[in-house]
Amino acid sequence: MNVDLHMHTTCSDGVYTPEALTQMAVDAGLGMMAISDHDTVAAYDGSHTFAAGVRVIPAIEISSECDGEDVHILGYGIDTEDAGLQDYCVQFKERRFNRALEIVDRCLGLGYDIDRSAIEATLGRGGTVGRPHIARLLVAKGYFPDVKTVFDKLLYRGGPAYVPYHRRTIDECVALIRQAGGMAVLAHPGLLKRTLAEVLTHDFDGVEVYHPKNRGRYEEFLQLAQQRHWYVSGGSDFHGTTGRFPERVGLFTVAADKVRPLLTHVME
Repeated sequence: MNVDLHMHTTCSDGVYTPEALTQMAVDAGLGMMAISDHDTVAAYDGSHTFAAGVRVIPAIEISSECDGEDVHILGYGIDTEDAGLQDYCVQFKERRFNRALEIVDRCLGLGYDIDRSAIEATLGRGGTVGRPHIARLLVAKGYFPDVKTVFDKLLYRGGPAYVPYHRRTIDECVALIRQAGGMAVLAHPGLLKRTLAEVLTHDFDGVEVYHPKNRGRYEEFLQLAQQRHWYVSGGSDFHGTTGRFPERVGLFTVAADKVRPLLTHVME
């Protein structure tokens, strides 16, 4: 059985709805998946119907940082109705919305004509908003060929249209996940350029070994997990964004046996 434990929907910055994404997972032959939207559990709010034929593990990807680098922490097996987690999501959603409007205003000031109402509409559908939403608006208007180029030119950290925002510390994020009954797993460590050693001093429950950005370093991260007695996770980080690998569900999957201890734990 193949699984994918890192996937995003329209509830955060993915292209496809939870309904569509779960059906795509069924069509790709996945036996299990995790919808791990950024800083929201809206996919689990009861308004979405998951496709039959794939088991969905409740998950979230929480945003933190270390010395200017983004640090993301996956929470698996969470109680999506936990009061503390719900409160966090509400607050973060508001902060992300206000930040998105600031970014739009910066884009307007730079001469890019995009409509703030599209951001407001996303919020109205219950999701959180972020830079990818704005990048897609700019691509749709013909200013850039793809989302990656928008980030490279405008929206990178410190870029002309970038707006920083406050995030909780790594330890606070880990505590929040555990309070909600979940396991805290460091996401895509291969993306950390300067701060990996420092980030690894924190008390995670696991590490995402199998990820497109970790290719060539699987053994390194497996050894790390073994040394620390951490759970091993893996997933595609699928968003459905054109030009971002993988562009199709099923192109990057993980054999269930490679993450069996984590699956066993969350299914108890």
